[in-house]
Amino acid sequence: MGDDNVIELKTEEPPPLLIGPFTVSKVMVDGRIIPGLTGWEEGDKTWLCVDDRFGAGFPTEYARQAAWLIANAMAIACGYSHLGAENKDRPFAPLGMAINRSTP
Repeated sequence: MGDDNVIELKTEEPPPLLIGPFTVSKVMVDGRIIPGLTGWEEGDKTWLCVDDRFGAGFPTEYARQAAWLIANAMAIACGYSHLGAENKDRPFAPLGMAINRSTP
C-alpha cells in the first residue's frame, strides 16, 4: 500500500492571547457620555467605534455630526425617542461633568 491516501493536517499558529494596547476615549455628544461608543484620533481622521465591534473613520471636521447620528440611532434602538430623552426610569446617556482646576 502506498502513502497517497494520507492527508497532512494543517498546523496553524493560534491567534495572539493579548492584543493592544488600545488608547480610546469615551464619546460625548450634546453633553452626554454615549454608552458603548468610543473614539480616537489618527492623523486627520477621527475613528468612532460602537460596542468594540463596528467602527469607521471620519474626517475630523465631520466626526461630531457622525457621532450625533450614531448616538441618536443607538438611543432610538434602545427605545428612547432621541438622545436627550429621559422618558424611561433613567436617561439613555448620562450627562458628562467636568471639574476644572484653575491655577493662579
